[in-house]
Amino acid sequence: IGCQQMDAVTYASQEVIDFINENLIPLRIEWEKRDSYEKYHAIWTPTLFVLDHHGYEVQRTVGFLDPDKFMALMELGIAKVYMTTGEYGAAAVHFKRLIERFPKSSAVPEAIYFRGVTLYKQHDDPAQLKLTYELLSKNYAENTWAKRAAPYRLIKACVAGRPCR
Repeated sequence: IGCQQMDAVTYASQEVIDFINENLIPLRIEWEKRDSYEKYHAIWTPTLFVLDHHGYEVQRTVGFLDPDKFMALMELGIAKVYMTTGEYGAAAVHFKRLIERFPKSSAVPEAIYFRGVTLYKQHDDPAQLKLTYELLSKNYAENTWAKRAAPYRLIKACVAGRPCR
């Protein structure tokens, strides 16, 4: 049922078609091809994966997604691919795009978290992690990503001209 809804609603959206054509290499595996589903331990349909350049999973989503949810979660996956390959500038751009374009998405807290990690890695600036914690705790206090960022609250303030430690 979920795959039929995705076909009728999500994949039929011109915005989704354009997004896929610009950002993804889609591959559809039919449920009957059990070996492929078993390889990735898919337990329900639709299951959507974003894989990196080596075929490793960086994002998994299970169940029907409307067009906006689909694009937000695929944007998250794209950003994670860039992050795992060390392309922090590109990752930060995609995390920011998700946050700005889909502000009500359930993927936003995760995007904020990983954007902070990406900015930290890109600039070797622990203050980015503390800012991430502050933003998450202010706007998403009960979210799991705010709780994961909680240790960043312990990062000391920066002294001008010296890195935060």
